[in-house]
Amino acid sequence: MPAFDDDFLRRHIDQPVGAPPPYLWVVHSPEEQAEHLDELADWIAWIVGRYGLDHRSIPVCWTQHDELLEELSALHLAWQAAYATLAPGDAPLLWHEHFALARQRLSDWVARTGCRPGEHRP
Repeated sequence: MPAFDDDFLRRHIDQPVGAPPPYLWVVHSPEEQAEHLDELADWIAWIVGRYGLDHRSIPVCWTQHDELLEELSALHLAWQAAYATLAPGDAPLLWHEHFALARQRLSDWVARTGCRPGEHRP
């Protein structure tokens, strides 16, 4: 088993008891959105490294694409629910099934944006 040196998991070791509520971006203030975006960006940095994802799945400019923001936000919420204390034992496995489908959608959306490393297209 690898050494426990994952800073992200170390900072988030306290599992929630249950799933957090869904996050609807448009009903929150800009300050609340910025705070939530910071948390989401932290998780995305971790997941990119943990699963070896690249710009074809999650480009650097993901925050500038609403469809990517919504997909990644939902994926993060599902991950939190899957690893919550009260989650059923197969929840992480189901999350990985959802993750596989989400990666395909993310790749499709990234391809449509035309964004490349170092080149954002609105």
